[in-house]
Amino acid sequence: MRDVLITAGATRNPIDSMRYLSAHSSGKTGTHLAEGLLSQGAKVHMMASPEAAQRVPPAATMETFGSTRDLLTRMEAWLKQHPGALVVHAAAVGDYEVAPQPGKIPSGQTVLQLELRPTPKILDQIRSWNSRCFLVSFKAAPPETTPASLEKITSAQLRRSQSDLVFGNVIDSLNEQVILTDPQRHQHFPNRKAGLQALLNACIQALTK
Repeated sequence: MRDVLITAGATRNPIDSMRYLSAHSSGKTGTHLAEGLLSQGAKVHMMASPEAAQRVPPAATMETFGSTRDLLTRMEAWLKQHPGALVVHAAAVGDYEVAPQPGKIPSGQTVLQLELRPTPKILDQIRSWNSRCFLVSFKAAPPETTPASLEKITSAQLRRSQSDLVFGNVIDSLNEQVILTDPQRHQHFPNRKAGLQALLNACIQALTK
């Protein structure tokens, strides 16, 4: 049976010693999938944000992450030690960072300008760390994305990252437009619950492939 790595929650890319850039992510999806895989006897290791860490099932091992670069370092180290793992990369990873300011930026300023720079793309490096893993990635498409456009977006991510499965949805329709894309087909679901159940079933099948 494959070892399992699940990432959950959102990264925190620091601005100064007190502030950071982050995203809305509770970690519920990752912990839900962890519970399902644990029930099948899988050995699950979770990398979670501080918020998501509170939801991690007791039977899973866990470490918390901070910034995008911190998560990258942790994932690279774990994946190089667990060839052929099942990887569910559900974390909301920050695409941008700033050069952190020492100390705390003074409050009360009329205008504060920050220069954002792209962070390393973790998803696109996973195959180089673990070529035999079964990789599940997630894609949140922009509001008003049509079902046809969502298919193109998830297909593009599948090819670019060499994912085995991509779970896609639309930001303003998280519980309505849900798609599961693999190299052979697109499966559309009427709601997120149905899509997550199909994803969990696919992950359970992948445990012993």
